[in-house]
Amino acid sequence: MDVDKKNGSNSHEIEKLKTQIASLKKNKLFGLVWEEKEEDVVSFSKENIPILRDNLKNEIYKDSLSTCSRLIVGDNYLTLINLNFIYKNNVDVIYIDPPYNTGEKDWKFNDNFVDKEDSFRHSKWLSMMNVRLNLAKNLLKNDGLLLVSIGDDEFANLKLLLDQIFGESAFICDIPWQKRTSKSDVPYGISQNFEHILVYGKQNFESGKPIIRDYHTTDDFKDDPWRLGPMTTQRTKEERPNSYFTMINPKNGDKYEANPNRTWACTKDTFKTYYEENKIVFPGDYDFLNIGTPYFRYFKSEDDAKNNGEIPLTATSNVLDKSIVGMTSDGTRELTNILGSKKFNFPKPSSLIKYLINFHLNKNAIILDFFAGSGTTGHAVLELNKEDGGNRQFILVTNNENNIAEEVTYPRLKNVINGYKNLKNEKIDGLGGNLKYYEIDFVPADNSDPSMYELAINLVDTLCLKENTFTEHHTSKDIKIFKNKEDHYCCIVFDEDKIDQALQKLNNTDGSYSFYIYSLGGETFDEELEDFISEHPNTISTPFPLTMKNIYKSLK
Repeated sequence: MDVDKKNGSNSHEIEKLKTQIASLKKNKLFGLVWEEKEEDVVSFSKENIPILRDNLKNEIYKDSLSTCSRLIVGDNYLTLINLNFIYKNNVDVIYIDPPYNTGEKDWKFNDNFVDKEDSFRHSKWLSMMNVRLNLAKNLLKNDGLLLVSIGDDEFANLKLLLDQIFGESAFICDIPWQKRTSKSDVPYGISQNFEHILVYGKQNFESGKPIIRDYHTTDDFKDDPWRLGPMTTQRTKEERPNSYFTMINPKNGDKYEANPNRTWACTKDTFKTYYEENKIVFPGDYDFLNIGTPYFRYFKSEDDAKNNGEIPLTATSNVLDKSIVGMTSDGTRELTNILGSKKFNFPKPSSLIKYLINFHLNKNAIILDFFAGSGTTGHAVLELNKEDGGNRQFILVTNNENNIAEEVTYPRLKNVINGYKNLKNEKIDGLGGNLKYYEIDFVPADNSDPSMYELAINLVDTLCLKENTFTEHHTSKDIKIFKNKEDHYCCIVFDEDKIDQALQKLNNTDGSYSFYIYSLGGETFDEELEDFISEHPNTISTPFPLTMKNIYKSLK
């Protein structure tokens, strides 16, 4: 709880706080209480509905077999409102690295930097985090994970806030991460070299619940199933010169070059031993594997000897091995190589985020980062997919403060997807993947017919994102139909008199269908769709745009 000493006694603020505390005491004997400070963006959203606008010129399509990830540029509070319509209960992992509120002008509240002299700086930070974390909780699946990086300034407050939102039983662990090595020029000779990573599950998540590994059973190893593990490490050729070599497949002579920034996790000598022990799998060894680089093979018998074939969802709360997860200097070097110059301070290394994302073993996971910064989370997801053949997708949310989205986040993702040349002019192969680019826009929130129609027209991109349909099947003024490669159709009709015409456009199609038909009264037009539904039982009709507006309204 903050007291405004700088401005002297403020009777209005004090009385308001007393009332708030008295109310809380009726229902809460212990917890976090602060003076709530509403942001301008929260007030603005009460009069304006945020919508997503598809920026087609920044789309990237590199891999027809891969899912499509998203970069959303705009305030993350407004974006989380939209995501609650699109991805509710559908996100596997949320990782965020919010402002640490150190008082060193590291974040703004209502467009003003919050410094150490601001008597309400903790209240402002908690108010900012509270509304966003409540929206984020709705997005997680029941077995979903939330991971939050934080420094000492707000660690204690954040822990209490997360306990309040998710429940104390949802707390899994606090993982210390060494961000740097010791410095000598610090007060009292004690250097603060660690940050915290708080890990929570959804409220009904069983902390530490084990997940069974997926193994492959093949003819060559019928009695001992096996799995894959990455064969590269987050070390450069300068750091591990003996691990920087051309790996040759003895069976066919295919060559695989080491990455200057990610050397092999073995040396030339140990490679021979691993190969003779059947510990290496090459691309093409098995038709069912979609890998483009060699991998380690781990046998189930080895895992059983260690932990009964299970791995805990939680990580050890001991200090992470910095040779595996890296430090801030690794993140800085990595990003500088990608962008060609230093454009962002204190980025997390992708190796750290990969380590954290891997707590959830779903290789088709949806990973959200709504404090995306330089885009490390997206980079980490792409690297994981490349390493283990996964099909994860990321959703990154960032504003464009100081042109960070245009000059850092998007260029980074573009380079790691397509490939780039590092500072030594060495070619770094792209990781592949696809990216959709969205920007936040607004429509009025009143109930007039013109405003509701304007909302409907502007929800097209949002509906396509929700239904994952981006290929045009038909488009006209009153009818817009999109589909995807799984033959799922999103049919948007802006005039109920054109329903028959829309159905004609779907003749000779077969798949699943989502209808959004404009109506101020919230009708689903079941009678008009009755014959179509009888022929296509996988059909859903949603009131449009009333359902969307009610969702937005309920989140205020």
